[in-house]
Amino acid sequence: MKAALAASATLTLLLAGCASGGSAADGGDEKVVLNMWGFADLSPALVEQYEAEHPNIDIQSKISDYDAAHQTLLTSLIAGQGPDIAQIAVDYMGEFVDNSGAFNDLRDFGAEDLSGDYLDWRWKTGVASDGSIVAIPTDVGGMAIAYRTDLFAQAGLPTDRNEVAALWPDWEGYIATGEKYVQATGKPFVDAGKAIYRAASNQADEKYYDADGNLIYQDNPAIKNAWDLSVQAIDAGLSADLATWSPEWLAGMANGTYATIPAPAWLLSTIKQQAPDTAGKWDVATLPGVSGNDGGSFLAVPKASKHAQEAYDFITWLEAPEQQLALFEDNRTFPSTPSLYTDEAVTGLTDPFFSNAPLGEIYIDSVESLNGYPIGPDSRVVEQQFEAGVGRVEQGQDAQQSWNEALEGAARETKG
Repeated sequence: MKAALAASATLTLLLAGCASGGSAADGGDEKVVLNMWGFADLSPALVEQYEAEHPNIDIQSKISDYDAAHQTLLTSLIAGQGPDIAQIAVDYMGEFVDNSGAFNDLRDFGAEDLSGDYLDWRWKTGVASDGSIVAIPTDVGGMAIAYRTDLFAQAGLPTDRNEVAALWPDWEGYIATGEKYVQATGKPFVDAGKAIYRAASNQADEKYYDADGNLIYQDNPAIKNAWDLSVQAIDAGLSADLATWSPEWLAGMANGTYATIPAPAWLLSTIKQQAPDTAGKWDVATLPGVSGNDGGSFLAVPKASKHAQEAYDFITWLEAPEQQLALFEDNRTFPSTPSLYTDEAVTGLTDPFFSNAPLGEIYIDSVESLNGYPIGPDSRVVEQQFEAGVGRVEQGQDAQQSWNEALEGAARETKG
């Protein structure tokens, strides 16, 4: 499929007419319609603001499920088609950057002048090996632990966030705390073993690829360590074994099915939406090891776009610090622009829902101390194999057998 995508890049200009209709820029009276595809709705208020300030622009969004959105985009690019603006999750960036020919090189619009505005490790993820800029980062998924203070109190655990953070300077401390909670309550401590695997593995400087683009998951001790931590937590009864975004997982935020959840900044708004009656019962403490990231996305302009300049103008406006600040204040998507990390609106941000935890400070520490890890074309499929392996352990499969199957599955999926 990758070869087909690379080959199709030469056909893109011929098929570009499939992307968008006529516009005022073409000499007609119609508005410039920018079709934007993604997996998460960007701020409707900011889109409306941009349209109000640019009355010739009409932005139309199509939101699909996470994996389906990327598969649809890939299929469209293979056919030389696609939207004007593509939202791509960080987990998938390696695959699309590997096929940079299907996208406009944003250097042609001056994007290289923006590189210093973003976290260095985040910016590099959107840059191809030949130096072309495929996409510009939106948010980053700085990490922390959200926990229920009422459930901690019932288990005889401290509830003050500084005392709680002191319980888990590392993942071993987190698991030891979870064991005390389970012993005291008989209830799960964390939503899923997969959550521990993902959070711990994302802290590594290298994950599935090394800096030279070689797959290293088989021999990377960081991956095996994250796996062993998740298995230890499962064996100790800490996991509620809930699939992320399942109805049961969402309901668990409200009904106390689990006491903690590794929480990227963007997840906080979901907790508030799903569990409004638990306001003030949640708090946020630093992640074991402090630094971490899970999620975030990029915006790219496929070559199929007939309105590449207008698309670039919009995404650079949306991802500028002023708008990133508005997004953080509105829905807790954490800025990828470090100039905001000294802005009082970020450093001083608290939320009574989360017991007035210093959210800005916690998430700044999380991303500022992170180096980031290389993301390759098969990062997502390898991740899926290991996450599925952790899921099999949750269901009772022998951990070593499941590990071997994960390695075999990853090797199979990355051939060719």
